[in-house]
Amino acid sequence: MNPLIFKDLFRFVLLLFLVAGLSYGIHYFVVTSYFSRQTLELVNFAYKFCVGITLLFTSTIILASSHLKEQLGFIFLISGMVKLGIFYFLIKTSGFDLDKSVFLHFFVPYALSVVVEIIYIAKILNRTNFSKDR
Repeated sequence: MNPLIFKDLFRFVLLLFLVAGLSYGIHYFVVTSYFSRQTLELVNFAYKFCVGITLLFTSTIILASSHLKEQLGFIFLISGMVKLGIFYFLIKTSGFDLDKSVFLHFFVPYALSVVVEIIYIAKILNRTNFSKDR
């Protein structure tokens, strides 16, 4: 296995946890300071879910990138739809009330996770030489 893959994986995990940690700290501060009547259950769930599922899916994509380089873009797009579907299912079955007022509690961690994921998938795709395989 290419040592560059493990370097990418380490950097991805580090960046994901750094971005999610900083974002969670700011999100926690804003919710507790300005919206004291709202609970943090949905915020905590959204960060755990988004970071966990992004870590799982993107780590798998990074590790399989040398074998599936032709399909990486499609796998990324499908994984985005699967993540949203799983999140929606978990929200509906766990009893959270998802209305417009709490939309940002999910959207902020999801958007940040997707941005970090896009950075690393794009880096892998830009580095991949598709002409060598023909």
